[in-house]
Amino acid sequence: MNIPDTMKFLRAAGKRITPERKLLLRIISENAHLDASEIYRLAKAEDEQISLSTVYRTVNLLEELGLVEASELGEDHYHYEVRLSEHYHLICLGCGKVVEIPPVDAVRKLGENNGFEVVGVKLELFGYCPACRKKRAAKDNGPHSQRATKRSQLLRQVAQTIDLRDVPLIHHPEQVSSGLKKLRENGLLQILSSTPRCLDTASKMLAAIPNAELVAMWTEERSCHAILRKKA
Repeated sequence: MNIPDTMKFLRAAGKRITPERKLLLRIISENAHLDASEIYRLAKAEDEQISLSTVYRTVNLLEELGLVEASELGEDHYHYEVRLSEHYHLICLGCGKVVEIPPVDAVRKLGENNGFEVVGVKLELFGYCPACRKKRAAKDNGPHSQRATKRSQLLRQVAQTIDLRDVPLIHHPEQVSSGLKKLRENGLLQILSSTPRCLDTASKMLAAIPNAELVAMWTEERSCHAILRKKA
């Protein structure tokens, strides 16, 4: 990002050039795909007076002006980057690595073939980077059959299954809690989810659900399976 040109743009839009805005613009331009908390951490290291609310207000303003683009990248919060040119994201489900790839004309044509005037495309492809693929292959060459046997045993003991694949993430805790209430003590509940980063967010979600114990979790193609036990 050309910071002087960006300052001119802000002035032309009638916005003040504050030290905080200059600082946050520079941090975002130098560090792609940070979320608000990460931007705040870097900004705080240079300006102890800056607040998290200032960070949120500023990134929202920059997004409204079209200078910054927000993407979820498979998580339940936004990551920010400078809007330079259209591109797509490859997101590793193992380590979280994000790779930018150039756009493909065929994607725009999908909209145009349906009568849409396409003015922008946001595309996220989920999978595993080369390093994570090697790690997964190494694990599969180990006690894979033992894990499969354990999963089969657990599935046979499941008392109830909840399918959350088409349910917004914000409603997951409520539905899981409701499902657990219907079980007897030590009963097993299976949860199916298509949330790409569910393996990372499950522990946080379960921490807010009383009487829930995570027994096992794994991915299978595009679905995520979790087995919960109802505690006393």
